Amino acid sequence: MISGDDLKSMRVNAGLTQKEMADKLGISRETVSNYELDVGQPKMRDFLKWLLFCKIDTRSLVNQIDQIQNQVNGSVKRAHHTKKKVK
Repeated sequence: MISGDDLKSMRVNAGLTQKEMADKLGISRETVSNYELDVGQPKMRDFLKWLLFCKIDTRSLVNQIDQIQNQVNGSVKRAHHTKKKVK
Protein backbone atom coordinates (compact mmCIF):
# COMPACT_ATOMS: atom_id res chain seq x y z
CA MET A 1 0.00 0.00 0.00
CA ILE A 2 2.21 2.84 1.28
CA SER A 3 5.39 2.88 3.31
CA GLY A 4 5.63 3.88 6.93
CA ASP A 5 8.16 6.55 5.97
CA ASP A 6 5.55 8.08 3.65
CA LEU A 7 2.91 8.04 6.38
CA LYS A 8 5.32 9.68 8.80
CA SER A 9 6.35 12.33 6.26
CA MET A 10 2.73 13.23 5.59
CA ARG A 11 1.98 13.47 9.30
CA VAL A 12 5.05 15.55 10.11
CA ASN A 13 4.42 17.87 7.14
CA ALA A 14 0.87 18.39 8.44
CA GLY A 15 2.33 19.41 11.81
CA LEU A 16 0.71 16.54 13.70
CA THR A 17 2.27 14.47 16.47
CA GLN A 18 1.70 10.73 16.62
CA LYS A 19 -0.65 11.31 19.55
CA GLU A 20 -2.67 13.91 17.63
CA MET A 21 -2.99 11.60 14.62
CA ALA A 22 -3.98 8.72 16.88
CA ASP A 23 -6.67 10.85 18.52
CA LYS A 24 -8.03 11.92 15.13
CA LEU A 25 -8.16 8.29 13.95
CA GLY A 26 -9.47 6.90 17.23
CA ILE A 27 -6.52 4.54 17.64
CA SER A 28 -3.54 4.37 19.99
CA ARG A 29 -0.32 6.32 19.55
CA GLU A 30 1.47 2.97 19.51
CA THR A 31 -0.58 1.87 16.51
CA VAL A 32 0.39 5.06 14.63
CA SER A 33 4.03 4.35 15.52
CA ASN A 34 3.70 0.78 14.25
CA TYR A 35 2.25 2.00 10.94
CA GLU A 36 5.19 4.38 10.56
CA LEU A 37 7.64 1.56 11.34
CA ASP A 38 5.96 -0.69 8.73
CA VAL A 39 4.62 -2.98 11.44
CA GLY A 40 1.18 -3.40 9.95
CA GLN A 41 -0.85 -1.22 7.63
CA PRO A 42 -3.73 1.08 8.44
CA LYS A 43 -7.21 -0.05 7.47
CA MET A 44 -8.38 1.59 4.28
CA ARG A 45 -10.80 3.81 6.22
CA ASP A 46 -7.98 5.00 8.51
CA PHE A 47 -5.63 5.46 5.56
CA LEU A 48 -8.11 7.71 3.77
CA LYS A 49 -8.67 9.70 6.95
CA TRP A 50 -4.89 9.99 7.35
CA LEU A 51 -4.69 11.53 3.88
CA LEU A 52 -7.50 13.94 4.68
CA PHE A 53 -6.01 15.00 8.02
CA CYS A 54 -2.70 15.61 6.25
CA LYS A 55 -4.48 17.63 3.55
CA ILE A 56 -3.31 15.31 0.79
CA ASP A 57 -5.16 15.70 -2.52
CA THR A 58 -6.91 12.37 -2.98
CA ARG A 59 -8.23 13.00 -6.50
CA SER A 60 -5.34 11.21 -8.21
CA LEU A 61 -5.72 8.27 -5.82
CA VAL A 62 -9.44 8.03 -6.53
CA ASN A 63 -8.76 8.25 -10.28
CA GLN A 64 -6.24 5.40 -10.02
CA ILE A 65 -8.73 3.29 -8.07
CA ASP A 66 -11.38 3.97 -10.73
CA GLN A 67 -8.97 2.93 -13.49
CA ILE A 68 -8.11 -0.30 -11.68
CA GLN A 69 -11.77 -1.04 -11.05
CA ASN A 70 -12.59 -0.48 -14.73
CA GLN A 71 -9.75 -2.80 -15.76
CA VAL A 72 -10.94 -5.50 -13.37
CA ASN A 73 -14.54 -5.12 -14.50
CA GLY A 74 -13.44 -5.33 -18.14
CA SER A 75 -11.42 -8.48 -17.43
CA VAL A 76 -14.35 -10.09 -15.65
CA LYS A 77 -16.71 -9.25 -18.52
CA ARG A 78 -14.25 -10.62 -21.10
CA ALA A 79 -13.75 -13.82 -19.09
CA HIS A 80 -17.50 -14.27 -18.70
CA HIS A 81 -18.01 -13.65 -22.43
CA THR A 82 -15.25 -16.15 -23.29
CA LYS A 83 -16.85 -18.81 -21.07
CA LYS A 84 -20.15 -18.44 -22.92
CA LYS A 85 -18.41 -18.97 -26.28
CA VAL A 86 -16.63 -22.12 -25.08
CA LYS A 87 -19.84 -23.84 -23.90
